[in-house]
Amino acid sequence: MSRQCKLSWVDTYIEYTRNQESPTAFHEWTSMCLLASVVGRNIWIPRIKYTIFPNIFVILVAGSAKCKKSTSIKIGEKILKSISEPPMIFAQRVTTEALIEALEENKIEGSSSGIIIADELSVFMGIGSRESGIIPMLTTLYDSPEEWTYHTRSRGKEVLKNVTLTILAGTTKVWLKSAVPVDAVAGGFASRIIFVYQELPNRPILFYDETSEEIEIRRQLIHDLSLIRKEVKGVLSFSPEAKKVAQTWYEEEWFKVRDEKVDGYFSRKHDTMFKVAALLSISESSTRVIEAHHIKRALGMMAENEVFMESIISSVMSSAVGDTTEKILEVIRRTGKISHSDLLKRSWRIADAQTISLMLRTLIEGNEIEEIVSSDNRTRIYKIKGR
Repeated sequence: MSRQCKLSWVDTYIEYTRNQESPTAFHEWTSMCLLASVVGRNIWIPRIKYTIFPNIFVILVAGSAKCKKSTSIKIGEKILKSISEPPMIFAQRVTTEALIEALEENKIEGSSSGIIIADELSVFMGIGSRESGIIPMLTTLYDSPEEWTYHTRSRGKEVLKNVTLTILAGTTKVWLKSAVPVDAVAGGFASRIIFVYQELPNRPILFYDETSEEIEIRRQLIHDLSLIRKEVKGVLSFSPEAKKVAQTWYEEEWFKVRDEKVDGYFSRKHDTMFKVAALLSISESSTRVIEAHHIKRALGMMAENEVFMESIISSVMSSAVGDTTEKILEVIRRTGKISHSDLLKRSWRIADAQTISLMLRTLIEGNEIEEIVSSDNRTRIYKIKGR
């Protein structure tokens, strides 16, 4: 059976969603999660003393409803549910015990795999995510263990084998903090997440009718995703050129010094990159060979997200003062450029003028924003640094 998409599966998916308002990056990473969920443990990359399976944890982050992160997730979920043998999908809030029980009872050929789809992460996790044990569990399951033991109150000792789990979720910066506690950064959960932050939608579309061409593309997507799930199985290899590109990048990356907050992410970036490159490879063909252009695209996709990573992790770790400062920064980011008086008008409910001035000074000294004086030397204007 041959594939029907004219482009790679990911690029066909992007083409299918081009007439929807969500940012292209949201659709691109949603498509990657769909691929990861259907292959589960069917494909793998041998590493030094361990094995990589291409499951990924992706969280779409946007501060505005205009970006329609929930819509982009639901489009992907509908596609996934339409294939002939969809993977196990967790789309509602579940307890840790219920998740374990579902993974145990839905084995296919000795493996337990599935995808968590949550258009609002804090709803799925719950406010007490740390106390419930869901975050430590997900942190462990990210590495797709051959065997994992957990003790539940109702069923005693549970042993899961060959578990592979993918996450596709959405949230805002504000709600991210309630879903991911500060100790999840030190505990390693945050370092396993690909945060995809976007500020603006693709383009405004108020009226739209699905075309016959798009209906056909959707059919092709469903057909090929079903085919990938059934037929793409086995170990992945690297072409000589892919190895050369990856090695050159890794040697350059080795000596870079990162902020402690994001050090965990960058320490495992090479493995995450291999996961993404593997998904790009199977999106393109069933040869299971990772080529140089897969490595380059994977690194490019990740680099786009890393621009905002430090800011996102900082928002998780921030204090009450830090949260307020983040709100001031968000006002400036949304307006692009704003005068001091207009900023006070927009922010007086957040803090008083003196406090806002101190926060602005913090943002300026932290190289987040820059202050410009108007040509008449009377008006102070703030803008995001480098824009």
